[in-house]
Amino acid sequence: MRKRTALVVATGVALVATAGIAPATATGGHAGDKPVVRVIATGLDNPRQLSYDNGHVYVAEAGRGGKKCIGEGPEGTTCIGLSSAVTKIFWDGGAWKHYRVVQGLPSGAAPDGGFATGVDGVSALRGEIWGVETYAPPEAGVPTTPPWNKLGKLLRIDRGKARVAADITAVELKYNPHKASVESNPYAVLALPDGRKIVADAAGNDLVVVSRHGKARPFTVFPDHDKNQSVPTSLALGPDGNLYVGELNGEAQKPTARVWKVDPWTGKILGWKSGFGSIAGIAFNDSGDLYVSQLFAGVVTKVSHGKRTNVKVPFPAGVAVDPYDGKVYVSAWSIADRDGTVLEGKKTPGGQVWKILGF
Repeated sequence: MRKRTALVVATGVALVATAGIAPATATGGHAGDKPVVRVIATGLDNPRQLSYDNGHVYVAEAGRGGKKCIGEGPEGTTCIGLSSAVTKIFWDGGAWKHYRVVQGLPSGAAPDGGFATGVDGVSALRGEIWGVETYAPPEAGVPTTPPWNKLGKLLRIDRGKARVAADITAVELKYNPHKASVESNPYAVLALPDGRKIVADAAGNDLVVVSRHGKARPFTVFPDHDKNQSVPTSLALGPDGNLYVGELNGEAQKPTARVWKVDPWTGKILGWKSGFGSIAGIAFNDSGDLYVSQLFAGVVTKVSHGKRTNVKVPFPAGVAVDPYDGKVYVSAWSIADRDGTVLEGKKTPGGQVWKILGF
């Protein structure tokens, strides 16, 4: 399940160089005008994209794989199981709480549960919840019977169940919009106010648009640059009404990753901001400030009026902003399951979601 996933391949390549990043203080912060960090959810399995809706934070948990192990490739053995989920985080009774609104979805991970793929993207809007599940070809040895038939699909999540809303991978298999190879890894989803859904296919290097009636078609193809493919991983709707897309193409030592600006109606690329390490999440506040999580650099970057400021977060992934108070939420230790994974011989903390104040 991991071999054809551009994001996980890149994770393995960059792992050695990034394992020593220093996290910010998880339970405190700094006085004055410096950001303060709070951990609001722990015990998560490879937390990835985040979405904020009506006072709730939703997180896509890629899961922790399972007991059936398949393959022995350059990224190692992949163990599969039904451990992926979407989790709701909320404030209640003076404390942060969370529970899984849907669980039991396909997941593939390293034998220790780290570096998983599964439901990697989530988008909640006006009480409706959408997720996207990664893809694995049948020849990989992954089952094809339900619920494994959700691989490569856009999912509508309601009342504890996930039903297939559209086939994203079918677009790649039919059209192959980016002609380098036929690969698919639906990784992020964004529900638009008009009822359409935009899905970023990380391995396909493109966006797919899904109509209100579930018809999926190619939308935007991202060009290669700096001798690398784009690998789109994250989506946000800016306060200017345009669509923004973060990509994985970049390293901490060579920050060439871009945040692309895209017309939400035509899919035309309108421009970009560059100079980032590998991007795993983006979000805006109502003032137009952009937040970018740089997975391997270990920071979330705020871009405001051309100025960039960072907060250290270990292996950050999804980012979301509360539109009412501007608080920033980010997935931390996004490459680990609830028990943590091993990096350079040391055990990491498990997957978490952080809240950053004053940022």
